[in-house]
Amino acid sequence: MRGCLSLPFRLFFLALLVLGGFLAWSNRAEIRRRVHAWTAEPHPPEQPGLGDPTRAPLVLRRLDALRSGRADTVLLSAADLASLVAAASAEAARGALDSVEVRLGQDEVEVHARLDTRRVPLSFGPLSGVVRDHERVEVGGPLVFRRGGLAEWQVERARVRGIPLPRDVLGRLLRQFGAGADNLLPVPLPLSIGGLRVSPAGLVLYGGAPARRTP
Repeated sequence: MRGCLSLPFRLFFLALLVLGGFLAWSNRAEIRRRVHAWTAEPHPPEQPGLGDPTRAPLVLRRLDALRSGRADTVLLSAADLASLVAAASAEAARGALDSVEVRLGQDEVEVHARLDTRRVPLSFGPLSGVVRDHERVEVGGPLVFRRGGLAEWQVERARVRGIPLPRDVLGRLLRQFGAGADNLLPVPLPLSIGGLRVSPAGLVLYGGAPARRTP
């Protein structure tokens, strides 16, 4: 009798282990990020920057110093980047994003924004039934320089209302914006930029010397 009673419990715990393994695999990028955050050396606290699309032309003009050779590097703050994202989204996303905020980590960029889901033809997979007209979204991952004129943002995580999107759903969404394999989203750059580095202090853009390119 005891053996008969214990069998359902063993099956129940086995099912829990399988479910836990599936969830861990589906959210492995988020788990790696959190483990890294817990074990990494402490960095200066991130300073989020709020975007103002009217400041975007001023930010872009600062990059002319690299093209003309008047400067070797230009430092953009989180607020500068948020302003560029806000201005770009006003055109590409038809005003679907507002309250854009950028947070910078070590080699990582994270964008927070308020999304008008009625303005974008996107499916949120299993979350579609609970997504409201306006949702707070977060997207993040490392920004990597590739060559003159191109960087790539490897989007490793995305959350809607704090809920992580499954990786396959995230991949389908990003492909609508030109992302390739491994959720790599192309980021056009001026040809005068020869490298970049991201830290909590800001995004450093280097002049055209190839030796300064980041790996």
